[in-house]
Amino acid sequence: MTKVARYFIELMQVALGRAESLSGMPTEKQWYGLLQMSIDHSMQGIIFEGIQRLPQDQFPPLRVKMLFHGQSEAIKLRNEAMNEQCAVVTDYFRKAGFRTAIMKGQGNARLYGELSDARSCGDIDLWVEGGFEKVNDFVQMTCPTKEVNELEIQYEAFPDVVVEVHYRPFIIRNFIYNARLQKFFESEAEACFGQNEPINWVTMRFNIIHQLAHIRLHLFTEGIGLRQLMDYYFVLLKSKEDRGEMMEIVRNLGMERFTAALMWIMNSIFRLEEEKLLCKPNEKDGRFLFHEIVKSGNFGRNDKELNEKKKEAYGHFWLLFIRNLRYWRFDKWDWICGPLWRFYYKFWKLKRGFK
Repeated sequence: MTKVARYFIELMQVALGRAESLSGMPTEKQWYGLLQMSIDHSMQGIIFEGIQRLPQDQFPPLRVKMLFHGQSEAIKLRNEAMNEQCAVVTDYFRKAGFRTAIMKGQGNARLYGELSDARSCGDIDLWVEGGFEKVNDFVQMTCPTKEVNELEIQYEAFPDVVVEVHYRPFIIRNFIYNARLQKFFESEAEACFGQNEPINWVTMRFNIIHQLAHIRLHLFTEGIGLRQLMDYYFVLLKSKEDRGEMMEIVRNLGMERFTAALMWIMNSIFRLEEEKLLCKPNEKDGRFLFHEIVKSGNFGRNDKELNEKKKEAYGHFWLLFIRNLRYWRFDKWDWICGPLWRFYYKFWKLKRGFK
C-alpha cells in the first residue's frame, strides 16, 4: 500500500470515529494525492470530515483544505436537492398507481448519521412494483427511452436528476443463482413497498443481500470504489439482522467466499466490530480484494485499460472474460456464465430495439 493510500484509509477511519490522528504527516504532494484519491473514489466529503477532526498540527496546507471544503459544500447542496427529488419522484409514481421503494443512494445516506451530508450522491435507484412489461409501458408512454437493460430503465423525466427505474432490484449473472436472488427479492417486496410512508426505503435485510450482490457484480464488470464499501459498512453497523440467517441466504446465492473477503476489509480497514460481521474474515482473499478496489477507483475510474476497451465491442468482451478468470476464487462459474448472460441479454435488447 502506498503512503497516500495508507493516509487515505486513516483519514477515513478518523471520519468514522475509529481513529484520532494520522500515523505521520503527509507532504504537500501527498495531500494533493489524497485529494485526487478522494475524487477517484467519490469520497471528498468524507475525507474532508476526517481532516476537520485531525489535531491542528496535522492539518493540510490551506489551499488543499479550501479545495476539499469547496467540494464538500457542493456535496452537501447536492444531497439536499436529492432528498427533495426522492420525495418528488416517489409522489409522481404513487399518483401513477405504482408502489415504489428507494434503494442505495439516499437510503444509504440515512444510515450515515452526522456524516449523511458528506456522502457523495449519484442517481436515484427506484424499485417500482409491477414487472418489466407494466413498468416499461409506463416509462415509454411518459418519457420514451432505449436505455433499458436486464434490471433497470433510464428515466429522464425529472430536471437535474436521472432516475434508474428498476423493474427488478438486481441480478446475478448465473441463471440458477439469479432465480434464487429474485425469489429473495419477492419475499421482501411487501416489507419494502407496504410501508405507507411519504418515501418507502428498502429494509435492512434487503440491503445486506442487495448491496453485497451489487459490490460483487461491479467488481467483476467495471470495478467498485471505497464509497460503496463505506455504504456497506454502515449497513452492517446499523443492521440487527441475525448473521447466521443472512449467511444462509449468502451461501444459497454462491457468494460465501466473496463475503469472507469483504468481511476482512470491513474488520481490518473499516474497523467494524467482529459481532457485526456476516462471517469469519478471509485475510488472503480480503487483501487481494482490497488491492483491486483501491486500484480501480469508483466504478473503474482508474482502470485505463478497461475504459479504453469499453469503446471496442470485442475488446471489451475479451477483457471482461480475462478479468472474470482473475476473480475465479470468488466465482468458479462466472467465466462461462458471464459471457452466456451477456449474449442472452444482448439478443434480448436487440429484439426489443433497446441500446
